[in-house]
Amino acid sequence: MRVLDFSSAPGSAPGDLTPLPLGTAACLGAFDGMHRGHQGLIARARALAPEVAVVTFEPRPAEVLAPERAPPRLQTPSQREHVCRELGVDTLAILRFDAEVSRLSPAAFAQQVLIEGLRPVAVVVGYDFRFGARRAGGPDELRRLLAGAGIGLSVVEKISEQDGEKLGSTAIRELVGAGQVEHAAELLGRLYSVAGVVEHGAGRGRGLGYPTANVKSHSLRPRGGVYACFLSLRGRSASGRMVELESWPAVANLGTNPTFASTDAPGPTTLEVHALDVDLGERLYGREVEVAFVARLRDEQRFDGVEALREAIAADIEAARPLLSEDVAARRHASKVEAEPASLEPEPRHLAGGKR
Repeated sequence: MRVLDFSSAPGSAPGDLTPLPLGTAACLGAFDGMHRGHQGLIARARALAPEVAVVTFEPRPAEVLAPERAPPRLQTPSQREHVCRELGVDTLAILRFDAEVSRLSPAAFAQQVLIEGLRPVAVVVGYDFRFGARRAGGPDELRRLLAGAGIGLSVVEKISEQDGEKLGSTAIRELVGAGQVEHAAELLGRLYSVAGVVEHGAGRGRGLGYPTANVKSHSLRPRGGVYACFLSLRGRSASGRMVELESWPAVANLGTNPTFASTDAPGPTTLEVHALDVDLGERLYGREVEVAFVARLRDEQRFDGVEALREAIAADIEAARPLLSEDVAARRHASKVEAEPASLEPEPRHLAGGKR
């Protein structure tokens, strides 16, 4: 997969954008989470052109326009890149979003970024896609703006769950925040995971006989509690890609460690992960890991003493083991998206070749 990162340069200037490879259908959006709804756009694009690009923005528009209200990220940029590779995306184009870009009219955005800049043969968006200053433009206007350049537009209609709930990043955030990681995994098409760096903690886990990795992450973390999960060590390959190096079944405690609190006031929330049947020593300190959540086992509790806590951890491990099979481990990864899955209702295709 090619990565075209324009986020360090003004993405609105045509001279700063490299045209996408010939015969590329471009999917436009925020793509936070790369969930099944996003995969529907990729599937549509796969049916329209030999090459598929995901075109997104960094930072996210909400982080520029209303940072105080911007929702937490579902994944880091490196996680998004990794999932795009797994989904079979050919090109990931990352455009810079700043105050200047936010002031572009819909016509200017279409002309400078798409028609003169990226030059796809087709564009794919969701039914609720908005673009341009004050989100003034929608799919109908984008279709009109692109038509003169011979670039077709395909709009993927709303994808919902069986209960009618929209499949989207907001729904996934709500599920993760409620600790319903199994349901969130269904919407994502893979286990929900957070990436972060292992830092030194208080060392209590090792004293209990269950050493843990203290993971500092800036992505959305699930509701506090004890989880069955997988812990993966990440690193750069020879080509510079972030890849998984090793992985272990694990249990995680996400909370404030109330058993060790000296007062009733809660301490800082930490994510502490114990890899099963292996002592990783100090090899993870300062390194990037990913924690993939399988199931929530219980609430975090305050125990009467260290021995009661030790017994609870042992019980948590035994409860987690049957949930951490090889089949479940495979769900850490996304599956390659094929053209037009049966769950989509494609609109009639009237897509002309784009001018290059």
